Amino acid sequence: MKLLKRITTMCLLLSIALLQGCGYKLGGLESIGDNSSKTASIKLISPKSLKQKFVNAGFKLDENKFEFLVEVEGPFQKKETSSITSSATEREFTLTVTMIVSVTNDAGKVLIDRKYLSKSRDHTFSSSTINSSESEENIINGEINKSLEVDIINILRSVI
Repeated sequence: MKLLKRITTMCLLLSIALLQGCGYKLGGLESIGDNSSKTASIKLISPKSLKQKFVNAGFKLDENKFEFLVEVEGPFQKKETSSITSSATEREFTLTVTMIVSVTNDAGKVLIDRKYLSKSRDHTFSSSTINSSESEENIINGEINKSLEVDIINILRSVI
């Protein structure tokens, strides 16, 4: 009985050690952005998805006792037609996502005043593809949003 207990314990410890060594991470626990040691207590006025990114990046969200007030407007999405083929079977779009960030310290001094962050990506849609243009656009806009969210975290870390 003791031998079985020891073998089970050793197998469990070995599997945990192997998971650590292979780089496996639990979802949502990865460090986000550059210089992850710089964190602060902040009040965040933003979309919900960005709040979770700040928590994952190590920031403490507090509505009452905060060192910085971070306000994020957006994301604002824009779609522009770049070109259309002569047969109208393919269209090229430019998808742009913009967010506006403002940072104020606890004394009320404005550190960043309505900084516009924009990223664009070209997207070609062919009417012969299986996926709809709308679903592809949503995926691309989501990727751009994530990239801008990391940029916002890096901007805050640059001023603290």
